[in-house]
Amino acid sequence: MASVLIVEDDSAVCDVLERFLKSAGYADVTSVPDAQAALLAMAGSQPTVVLCDVRLREGPTGLWLAERIRELYPTTATILATADATISPVQSLRKGIVAYLVKPFRRDDVIRAVAEGVRWSATETAKGRIEEE
Repeated sequence: MASVLIVEDDSAVCDVLERFLKSAGYADVTSVPDAQAALLAMAGSQPTVVLCDVRLREGPTGLWLAERIRELYPTTATILATADATISPVQSLRKGIVAYLVKPFRRDDVIRAVAEGVRWSATETAKGRIEEE
C-alpha cells in the first residue's frame, strides 16, 4: 500500500489533505511541519509520495527538500504545493517532482497528483530492479 508524507507548516492544511487522502483510500498518511522533520521521518520509513509546501516557515524550503529526496530516495515521488501562484511550475518541475499544486487545493487535483506519484514511484522502483539484475 502506498504511503504519503505531507510536509506542511499549517496544521489546518494538513488536516484537509489528510482527510482528502484517507477518503480516497490512502490509509498510511503522515504529516510533519518542516523539511528536517521530513528527512527524519523518511529515514525511518521511506514514503511512496511526499506532498510538500514550497515555502515552509521554518528551515529549508520545499525545493531544497525535493532535491534531498531525489538524492537520497530516488524512487519517492514529490508533489510541490504553494499558495504563491507567482512561482513558476517550470522552475520546480525536476526529476522526481511529478506534480505542482496551487492552494487552495481541490480534492480531485490532490488525489490525481498522489495517484500519479504512486505510478511514478512504481515505475522508478521497477527500473531499479531491472538495472540490478
